Amino acid sequence: MQKFSLLIFLLLISFSCAIAQYPKLKILETGRHTNLRGLSSLDGRTVWVSGSGGLVGLSKNGGISWTWQQPKGYENRDFRDIADLGTGRAVIIGIDTPAVILKTEDGAHSWQTVYTNNQPGMFLDALDFKDPQYGIVVGDPLDGHIFLARTTNGGGSWQPSAPDLKDTIVTGEAFFAASGTNIHLKTGGDFVLPSGGTRSRLWRNHQTAVVLPFQQGNPTAGPNGMDVKRNIIAIVGGDYTKPASGDSSFAISYDSGDHWQPFNKLPGYGSAVAIIS
Repeated sequence: MQKFSLLIFLLLISFSCAIAQYPKLKILETGRHTNLRGLSSLDGRTVWVSGSGGLVGLSKNGGISWTWQQPKGYENRDFRDIADLGTGRAVIIGIDTPAVILKTEDGAHSWQTVYTNNQPGMFLDALDFKDPQYGIVVGDPLDGHIFLARTTNGGGSWQPSAPDLKDTIVTGEAFFAASGTNIHLKTGGDFVLPSGGTRSRLWRNHQTAVVLPFQQGNPTAGPNGMDVKRNIIAIVGGDYTKPASGDSSFAISYDSGDHWQPFNKLPGYGSAVAIIS
């Protein structure tokens, strides 16, 4: 009986591994005229997405069914990132000038404009929350300085934040608004942020910027997405004007960004990555 139970157990493990290796994809929603860029979920059942055409999608059953909203007055906006804050609350960022940040507290039925910036050249790229109260948003450099803003009240208000950096960002160095995953807010308020364009570097509070093993000097190339798990940082990117080319598109660090292993090659351009283990 013990051997039989062990055999059943091993068969179940093998079956589970087979399922994990060969996932089946199913289209759950189609027909929406939007280019989705932002995705966020805290528990796997409530899922938020955002994209062009001012559209925000919300699923409460793991993606099986969706409701769609267009925040009034922003029907033509491109919402490049969204953050799920739990219990029907979410924050979205709208690109281009004026840059805006909106918040809902009732499951997308109504939206409040919590931040607006009309400064020429303002372009918000990504946001991240370390918990439902503390968040950060990054925008393209203005007047030679990285733009950051922070919230301490769940996105209800935002204050520009001057980072403590030991280097200066150069002309043409910026951040890509590809998937909303290229900034990570750590406990204590420090952040991790990869840049691209004329220079591809990793920026961290209070530390020297580290040159990344990505293509340098190309305004359309560099890091586009990142994931951080403890001391591991994985970054993907490439040249978004050449999506079939995977050169200079992946690198990983196991010591919080001090040193990098330049794997470099993917099947194509990458805009987001997730560390599994």
